[in-house]
Amino acid sequence: MTIVEQKQNPKSRYAMTTLPNEYGVIGAEGIGDLVKRATSHAPIATYVEESEPPISWAAIAEAGWDLAGIVEDDTCASTRDLVAIAKAWGYGSIPQPLLPSLLAKRLSAAAREVDGPVTFALPLGDGALVPFGALDGIVVASALGDIEGEVTEVPTGDVDGLDLVGRGVHTAVATTFTTEAAREVALVLAAEVLGGAERLLADSLTFVIEREQFGRPVGSFQAVKHNLATATVNVEAADTALIWGSQQDTNAFRGALFAVDQCIDVAEIAVHVHGGLGFTWEVGLHFPLRKMLSVRRIIDRLERDHT
Repeated sequence: MTIVEQKQNPKSRYAMTTLPNEYGVIGAEGIGDLVKRATSHAPIATYVEESEPPISWAAIAEAGWDLAGIVEDDTCASTRDLVAIAKAWGYGSIPQPLLPSLLAKRLSAAAREVDGPVTFALPLGDGALVPFGALDGIVVASALGDIEGEVTEVPTGDVDGLDLVGRGVHTAVATTFTTEAAREVALVLAAEVLGGAERLLADSLTFVIEREQFGRPVGSFQAVKHNLATATVNVEAADTALIWGSQQDTNAFRGALFAVDQCIDVAEIAVHVHGGLGFTWEVGLHFPLRKMLSVRRIIDRLERDHT
């Protein structure tokens, strides 16, 4: 297929754009600025478990971020744009249900009628996980995609102990997803953890510059340099996989899973280069890592259910 033919047929499986459009660029910049101003890039552990997150739901709703994915007049953010927005949000590890609400209101007519936050129940092998189900006032969409559904109260369940940022609840019944919706949810969840991996890499670079051993910055040692170079490649590979998955529907799950695996490798390197401090609660490297492990399990289940 020639380049001209690709341009004339943008839906072709051979044609692909790597860049987000205006929605994605503006959205990612806006979310990134919001996260930066709210946290000043303070250590995640200093705010993630606080009763009042650094960004309030009111601030999110007033700016209309939860409505950023809604289709209006046949124009809306593409999946590629949502990947860019989710990555910017994930950098902050903010315990607020922005991404579940954005996806639910994009993919459910019933959810769009709700003024407050909306989430959904993600399938697991032994039931379902409701992200942010432990928050007061949140409701659950029963179906996502081109199928009829409703919103209900969060069912009673056990609080999730793995993803501490997600503040989820384990329940018995999962939301019903169309294949298209499941693919988009998988990519957005993976993009969020990619933002977390980028944060871990940035924090690690700062740490090895400031931390000294034997009178030299830790970052001057060759083994540390090699590890961080590997982590940088992992982040770029994950980003590329998500772009690919967002453009090629049939590879959405594959791209999302590959990206999450790369992010887990980054988290492990971050813990390693922090030395003994990397295992401590106060440094907080475990918060993004726990989310990565949870998301990996969820995406794997979504793929099993929709292939």
